[in-house]
Amino acid sequence: MLKPNPEIPTNPTRMHRVFDTLSQNTGRLLLVVGAITALLLVPFLTMAPDTSASTEPTGDVFTARDRIDDTFISSVHPTFVIVEHESGQILTVEALGGLFEAQEALRSDPELGTTLFQTFDVETRQDVNGILSLADLVDAELRAQGIDGIAAATDDQVLATGTAIIDELGERSDALQLSALSTRTDDGWVVPALSLIVLSDNDALGFGNTSVNLGGGTEVEEFDREIQEVFRIDGWQANGVAIDVNLTSQEQGAVAGPFIGFTILAVLLMIGLTFRSYWVLATVSVSFLALIIWLKGISNLIGLKDDLVLSLIVPVAMISFGVDFAFHAIGRYREERAEGRPASPGIVAGMTAVTSALVLALISDSTAFLANLTSGIESINQFGIGAAIALAAAYLLLGMVTPLVIARIEASVPTPTPGRRSTALRLFGAFGAAGMTMASVLLLVFILPWLGAVFAVLTTVAVLVVPFLVQRRRTEGERVGNVPVSADENRLAPPIGRMVSALANRPRIVLPVAVAITAAAAVFAVQVPAEFDVEDFFSSDTDFVVGLDQLDTHVGDRGGEPALLYVEGDLADPGALASVAAGIDDIRALDVPSLARDEAGVAVSRGIFSVFDATWDSAPMPGIVLEQTGVELTDTNGDDIPDSREQIEALIGVASTVGVPFDATRPILTPDDVNTAVQLNGADSRTVFEMGVVDSRSQESVAATADALDPIAESIADDLGGTFVQVTGSALIREASLNATNRALQVSLPVALALCLLVGSVFLRSIRYGLASIVPIMMVVAWLYAVMYLAGFAINLVTATIAAVSIGIGIDFAIHLIARYREELDRTGSRSEAIRISGEGTGLALVASAISSAIGFGILALAPMPLFAAYGLLTALMIMMALVATLAVLPAILVAITSDR
Repeated sequence: MLKPNPEIPTNPTRMHRVFDTLSQNTGRLLLVVGAITALLLVPFLTMAPDTSASTEPTGDVFTARDRIDDTFISSVHPTFVIVEHESGQILTVEALGGLFEAQEALRSDPELGTTLFQTFDVETRQDVNGILSLADLVDAELRAQGIDGIAAATDDQVLATGTAIIDELGERSDALQLSALSTRTDDGWVVPALSLIVLSDNDALGFGNTSVNLGGGTEVEEFDREIQEVFRIDGWQANGVAIDVNLTSQEQGAVAGPFIGFTILAVLLMIGLTFRSYWVLATVSVSFLALIIWLKGISNLIGLKDDLVLSLIVPVAMISFGVDFAFHAIGRYREERAEGRPASPGIVAGMTAVTSALVLALISDSTAFLANLTSGIESINQFGIGAAIALAAAYLLLGMVTPLVIARIEASVPTPTPGRRSTALRLFGAFGAAGMTMASVLLLVFILPWLGAVFAVLTTVAVLVVPFLVQRRRTEGERVGNVPVSADENRLAPPIGRMVSALANRPRIVLPVAVAITAAAAVFAVQVPAEFDVEDFFSSDTDFVVGLDQLDTHVGDRGGEPALLYVEGDLADPGALASVAAGIDDIRALDVPSLARDEAGVAVSRGIFSVFDATWDSAPMPGIVLEQTGVELTDTNGDDIPDSREQIEALIGVASTVGVPFDATRPILTPDDVNTAVQLNGADSRTVFEMGVVDSRSQESVAATADALDPIAESIADDLGGTFVQVTGSALIREASLNATNRALQVSLPVALALCLLVGSVFLRSIRYGLASIVPIMMVVAWLYAVMYLAGFAINLVTATIAAVSIGIGIDFAIHLIARYREELDRTGSRSEAIRISGEGTGLALVASAISSAIGFGILALAPMPLFAAYGLLTALMIMMALVATLAVLPAILVAITSDR
């Protein structure tokens, strides 16, 4: 049975009795917590999610992408690599010969070579074994001239032969893929780089359709990297284009891991320094480890999916909230000790006094985070749920169990005697405990969870259990626990109290200044753009970013990130196809700089029309169709579209099976080419046309592309009788996702504010106090987003979560100060005295909590991965803004809305 404390004061409250019972049964409480942690280790280690949460909302642009992926499954897996020679000229024996040798090495590789796709290039009349480049064409032409390939030629011969080939095919030839920086001189062409497209057999590899998607698998990316490595030879720089986003994410996360570890280390050391107690640091350290296991275990148990935000951002963000719960609970307990109470009565009195504020903060914070469920985006929804889980765990572990354990230890172990040796031992122990905790968290979150669990157990035993048992044995029989904590430890409290009181007593100055600053900040805050740039996530020197930079440099307006026009309808109807053809002509005539161009205008692939074009260019194809179907192909009006439904269905049916032949042995189009261009199925027939978005890293370019193409897509849909016609592609999907994230932020922020107001008003039983509690939130959000705008930050999936965290921190800080102010106002009857005491007690805890978290997140801002660096910097700034708003502005509001009693 639980043992009550016989020293319960007269007329104790229910909460007092609860904490008195918990205080007397802390050991049993620890057994329960340990059992729960052990049980949650099972889902943490064995139920890790194998699917990723979507970062996308719903919408036509996503529907079109999904239908394309489901319908047009290619037998070819392309790997796009840009190769650049250090000399700036590839038309030399050394450069082009090296490239040719690399291609031959790829073809003869026992693993990669067997996966290459065999095809025929109509433009150059060349058989293709996986790859065709200028090096192949020059080598073949030199051999035709009687020279034994590039290796046996001179630089002049290579230059002359290469120049002749480029002049014949044209500098924009799809077969050549020359750099946009290539120039024609009197001596010949100067070509600094080439784009290589390596074709692999998708049927043999089993990859299926793949797209650039953060959170996907890495099997395809590992294969593409192997291809890339083949071309990393002496003198050449080779970079794949968007081939390894998830591998890069993992590698960057691993690099950022130590900085996250140092964040935790700094926070723990600040806690130890603030309370000058090894036991506080050790207990909080162990609670942090349990918090990680609880968060991950519960998340896995309820089926939350794998997600960058949930896996990395939520655990880091919860450091702030866990520290805040711990500072307020331990700080209030220490206030009671400083007044002369022993450990056991002190913890009961302190927890009784502070729990209402902690619970209200928990409910308000959770409400603010759960407001993200209005986003309609799975990843953001999971963020809200995961943050609410972490908050509840942080309250139980750090706001309740941790102070009870600390009190139990201090009731059992005497205060260490001052001295150099004692101080040195405590410092050594503190650094050791913090270091072991840091290592455990890194293992749990980033490296090997099972090893992290083992190390977490070892850390618990080494930094808490063993030191406690050793100290208790040394002092067995001694009377301990009645020595109060020295009030000198809180020597910073009076200055903080005086500062808060001084500001509070000048509301006519403080409030107008605060309103003016916030109003000015709001002007900038509403201008923060929603943008995505890969350099916001990955370091600029990663291969992924360098590859995109190379794409911009060497491809330029000749190509770009794909934009796709997806068309559904009765595509066997010649009239419907004429409408589609007119739409494609409208696209080619667009004068939009964001769309890649060729000599005839905007470059657009031909989709279903590519089959017709190839058929009229193929001598044997009409006869094959006639032989197999009995249908003769005709084009009486010269629009390149067969004259009847019967002809179109017969042609597509044959072409999808045998392709469109160039001659008896070589195809113009393979069956795969046809099947990835068109699928006939009556009114549900489908085709797709591809364009290139230039400078797709700029949201202005992507938006301009969508603005130009959407009206044409709508016009085609109207002509086809209202069928589904939609522009899509990775760039436009990214744009739609960012817009949805921005909309979600615009919805979730006011919802969170309204819910916080409602919760605060109900629990504080006062609309006045409820309104006062959300003022710091609004100020912090405005200040934070103004800084983001002025510093050049943009809203994306990660920075959007900071708004939710800022609401949580802001309401948390405000509630603690309001609850303490009301308590002291009831006790003293004086506003000035109440706000001063609140500043000395709760204000000190807020300062310590904020500085600890801000220093920790400031360290994270030094991480090389921009994702974490931005998050760390903005979070550190936000925490300090919340502190300023709470201690500088909120006291003036409280004094203004209350009166002396």
